[in-house]
Amino acid sequence: MSGAPQRLILRNTLLLVGAQVIATPLSVAVNAVAARVLGPSDFGQLYIATTFCSLAFLVVEWGQPIALTGMVARDRPRAGTLLGASLTLRACMLPLVLLVLIIGCGLAGYDRRFLVILAWVLLGSAFGTVAGACQDIMRGYERSDFAAGGIVAAQALSVLIVVPTLLIIGGLQSFLIAQAACAAIGALVLILCLPAMGVPRLSVNRADMRALWSAGTSFLVFNLILALQPSVDAVFLSKLASPEAIGWQAVARRLTGLLVFPASALTAALYPTLSRLYSEDRAAFRSTAAGALRTTPAVAVPIALGCALFPHIGIDLFGTQAYGAADANLRILAVFVLLLYLTMPLSSTLLAAGRQRAWAAAQFGCVALSAALDPVLIPWFQARNGNGGLGVCISTVAGELLMLAVGLYLLPRDIFERSHWRSYASVVCAGVAMTAVALALPWLTPYAAAPLALTAYLVCLWFTGGLDKTQIGLLASVVRRKPPAPAL
Repeated sequence: MSGAPQRLILRNTLLLVGAQVIATPLSVAVNAVAARVLGPSDFGQLYIATTFCSLAFLVVEWGQPIALTGMVARDRPRAGTLLGASLTLRACMLPLVLLVLIIGCGLAGYDRRFLVILAWVLLGSAFGTVAGACQDIMRGYERSDFAAGGIVAAQALSVLIVVPTLLIIGGLQSFLIAQAACAAIGALVLILCLPAMGVPRLSVNRADMRALWSAGTSFLVFNLILALQPSVDAVFLSKLASPEAIGWQAVARRLTGLLVFPASALTAALYPTLSRLYSEDRAAFRSTAAGALRTTPAVAVPIALGCALFPHIGIDLFGTQAYGAADANLRILAVFVLLLYLTMPLSSTLLAAGRQRAWAAAQFGCVALSAALDPVLIPWFQARNGNGGLGVCISTVAGELLMLAVGLYLLPRDIFERSHWRSYASVVCAGVAMTAVALALPWLTPYAAAPLALTAYLVCLWFTGGLDKTQIGLLASVVRRKPPAPAL
């Protein structure tokens, strides 16, 4: 990456990552308290309900998160009417989709208690989709400062409301009510922030509704297929694994979700800029995409290795006695974390270049793969290890491998350069050094060994040339908000 687009993406990414550095401990605290108070069985039920709800709200949103961001990035004066159109479309879709989901779960044999859990999760998600639309506008404006503030505020609110509710009242229903209240407050605050960012007053017209519906359709297909895999996994897991195994898998996915946030932040900052550059400056588009693909592995490798080598650091927060078996899930999912870091910038690049259909077809292959592997692997691991979630972890890794292979095939050939391979070789050497240090220090606690292993990674990366001095200077200039010195 070079020039103004790079500085903008790096600035927005740094803001989002910085916000997550503050928000992550708060999110971990909320989830850890919930897991300890609720126990593996209820925590697993919450995981299943949340997964189903996420799939349902993809239909409610009809592909708008990506379409809305791209349309606002290209035409900001229409932001107010586009947001109004988006919220109107979601309000029209919401009752029908929720009714179908609840009836479907009832017909599938889920008990009344699970349906009550699902209803509360759906209520919180209804407020969440309003907040999400506001975040889409902020990303379209390439103003991650507002988005970053929202991330921190939302997690702080959860700590202030959800944690005391769990500790004083306890119980899953109290937790769900508190979460829904936090979502409602968060949506209201984000709506009030829009005028300060310069978003015009909300209005609705049919032309914008038709434009959003049409633009969102292709993204809807992609997003639905993308969400089908975790939903397929959740269905098979709920039917073929023990309640405790579902809870272990829920904790593992919560932890990996936190680990992949830097990649999510990069993707959120990358897509609107790439979308604009693809229509305005193809050379800058290629350079920006190439830079993201070159630098992402340097972040991915230490995070994935930390997940594999030191899983108990995360599990200790949720309670080793109840969730200790999740360490095996995390070790397998470490490979998934690494692959996801590689496929997320690929996804942004391909979507910005208008290759949604091919990318959606690749994701559908992952769904088919999970549907074929889950019924075999889950009962096998449940019978052999008492942890059917391990089967889901393996099918997840297999699916992400497929996505990486297809993404590289679809990527325009002029984006990859020789510098990519030199950078990747340096990252591999640094990863080997990190692993060697971690394995050489078995007598130390993970809390002492992990920083030493990470230090070895960074030192090796520096000496092998994996830390580009130009990129470091650019990062420093982004933090100072000054233009970088020209490269010699």
